[in-house]
Amino acid sequence: MTGRPALLAFVVATASACVAARPGAPLAGVNTGPLSSLIGVVSFDHGCPAERVRVIRVGPFDGYGGVDVDVCGVVRRYKATGGLTGGFVTWLDATSLYPPSALPPPLPATP
Repeated sequence: MTGRPALLAFVVATASACVAARPGAPLAGVNTGPLSSLIGVVSFDHGCPAERVRVIRVGPFDGYGGVDVDVCGVVRRYKATGGLTGGFVTWLDATSLYPPSALPPPLPATP
């Protein structure tokens, strides 16, 4: 339990620096920080090309952080777990833990 506030601070700080200023940005363009590892996980988990995985928002939705992503038109919420001291972050799809009303709408399709 004591690691969660530190994990939240780490995820929010590094993720915010990478993409918070650019909602809708494809994750494929993020090549540093913990979000750089998220693209491979999301793309693999859902069989969606990296170019079609876009960040909707980064934040502490329930006090523990996370990232909402548009995955080929479907919203998914991923949470970061793992050790922060070694820089290793494991991303888990936590979408099923939330009611649909807690998730944002998908992003508009890009041309």
